[in-house]
Amino acid sequence: MAIKSAFGLSLNDKKGVFKFEILRDKIFWVGLVLKVVLSFLFAGTFLKEAFIPFVTYFFSSGFSDPYAYFYGASAAEAFPYPPFMLYVLGFLGGFAANLSPFFIRIPLILADIAILLVFSRFLKGKINKLLKYYWLSPVLIYITYIHGQLDVVPIAFLLASAYLLFKKKNLWSAVILGLGIATKTNLILVIPFYILFVWKNNNEHKLTRLIGPALVTLLVFLALNIPYLNNESFLQMVYSNREQPKIWNASFTMAPQFKFFIVPAAYIILLAAATRFKRISKDLFLIFLGFSFSVLLIFIAPQPGWYFWILPFFVYFAIREQKFSFSPILILQLAFFLFFALVEHSDFFTVYLFGDSSFTIYGFLKENRWVSPDVLASLALTFLQTCLVLNVYWIYKWGIKKNLQKKIKNKPFLIGIGGDSGVGKSTLTELLVRLFGQQNMTIIRGDDMHRWERGHDKWDEVTHLSPKANHLHEDIRHLKVLKNGKSVLRRIYDHSTGKFTAPTKVYPNKITVFEGLHPFYITAKRDLFDLKVFVAPEENLRLHWKISRDIVKRNYTKEKVLHQLQLRKEDSTKYIDSQAAFSDVRVAYYALNEITEIGNGDTIELGLRIELETNIDINSFLDALLKHETLQIVHEYGVSDQILEVTGTITAEEIKDRTNQLVGDYDEFIEDALFEKDLNGFLQLFLIYCIVYKAKNSLK
Repeated sequence: MAIKSAFGLSLNDKKGVFKFEILRDKIFWVGLVLKVVLSFLFAGTFLKEAFIPFVTYFFSSGFSDPYAYFYGASAAEAFPYPPFMLYVLGFLGGFAANLSPFFIRIPLILADIAILLVFSRFLKGKINKLLKYYWLSPVLIYITYIHGQLDVVPIAFLLASAYLLFKKKNLWSAVILGLGIATKTNLILVIPFYILFVWKNNNEHKLTRLIGPALVTLLVFLALNIPYLNNESFLQMVYSNREQPKIWNASFTMAPQFKFFIVPAAYIILLAAATRFKRISKDLFLIFLGFSFSVLLIFIAPQPGWYFWILPFFVYFAIREQKFSFSPILILQLAFFLFFALVEHSDFFTVYLFGDSSFTIYGFLKENRWVSPDVLASLALTFLQTCLVLNVYWIYKWGIKKNLQKKIKNKPFLIGIGGDSGVGKSTLTELLVRLFGQQNMTIIRGDDMHRWERGHDKWDEVTHLSPKANHLHEDIRHLKVLKNGKSVLRRIYDHSTGKFTAPTKVYPNKITVFEGLHPFYITAKRDLFDLKVFVAPEENLRLHWKISRDIVKRNYTKEKVLHQLQLRKEDSTKYIDSQAAFSDVRVAYYALNEITEIGNGDTIELGLRIELETNIDINSFLDALLKHETLQIVHEYGVSDQILEVTGTITAEEIKDRTNQLVGDYDEFIEDALFEKDLNGFLQLFLIYCIVYKAKNSLK
């Protein structure tokens, strides 16, 4: 039986295999034990003298207003968080924090695990790196379990909200985001990027897609703050604390009465950069979230907890982008410890609960006068901020600048599927739909460009296979527009009636498939495709499929189908078969046994032959399938192409495993894929490999 977790995630798959295998990893348990032990032993000044007294007062006083009490006691910095943070901390263990700081950290540990689980869904197959670089990050451990900051909580809500957004559960995402803002209001920085993500990935650009979730986020935030909105103490402690004005400190004077504020300007520039993308992928969205918080840290002298707002995103990118080294992030963390060890009020030697040391490096240097501690701390800050800027630059270079050119992720990837009538083009398209999901695909068909409807006299003069019978150049215009991310008005040919529909809007998508008789006939048209696939099964098998299909779906007689085929034979050879030479991949199913009666609808045992251009390196693809003894693959090189002969069986689960292994950082497009078994499953795996290979290597 599958166990359901929050957000509709299943902890077990259909076969009872634990989905979140990361929770069974030894590194996870080592890290968890370490964090629990540290929670008992360490607590910084803020945690001991501000957060814990604030939370425990709320419960011990019978839920009296803690903001009014502490503000009146001249402790305005005691708890600069909205009330939902108070509820999260208190009701999940903080009410007993007087006994040990461990209890107020129970919700922090849960939030930390939630972040790990969400990242494990984003970074499938990269669990070891995730555990090493996120779960065991020394800075993140210090921030939460030694120093005692609470920033892990809003980040957990943010990432849970992002996960739901990627799953297209926009309203639930809005609810969780509202809860996150109700724990830390600086989460409002991400709202414009949420709006952009929904807008850019919503072909119809309907404002209703934005208004509903935005209202939900606002209502959730207001509902949790209403009891305190008329409370002057609350407003002063949360929204007018000493950290708020720092945003305006980074500025320079442009005239005696005017200042130029750097932080808002940098944020606007970042937002403008995000608008450049026709689509915003999951990776880009998460990078922009990290960058939005980096704007604050670059131009404002940071507090320790602030680094929890950027490091998880940097770590995510470094794991996702395999060519990016972890060294810059590790050096950044080293710079963090260097700076916060040298500042005047460093708690590095005072956080241990069972000691009474008041030693600081700053005080030691000042007393001995070896070197100015202020100069040393300033140099350390310079090093820290320089490391941060360099990390942002390198992530921009590898993550954003590079992603501008990435097919599928931010530009439509155009696939052409060609071949004669009844060869299995639509079946191949359906295999792609099951891979990528209908929501990620746009399918257009060449039959829509027939010049006449069924029954027109012109069909007595030309066949459907003749270029004269189709508006082929209109297709070129439509494909160009779609490839540029814009919609077109296109009529649809209804095979059930033989009539054209009224023109309707067709929107581009991450994967756009053109399926038809003439995708590669005109040079200008075939040059538009990122991947060209030609389908040409063995002739007897094609006849069997076409006759069987037309009898069942189009109510034709066998004789009528054969007569039509005879009429079209010359055009088929001249106009259709000739296109195979221009394709990247040629797919040919063939019957393993003789077909006894062509067109009777019987299922035929098949083999698969694939011819492909030599430019596609399939060695890693073949290596991934070597251990499958039930699947026989023969790979040969011809004069100008390479050939695969495939027979045998393979399970859908094995196809899924190999796909996850091969697609790398394109896995977000097959999160909900439906995999086939045997040769169709093999073809799915082969096509996704070719698509990703082309997407990574395309210069178009």
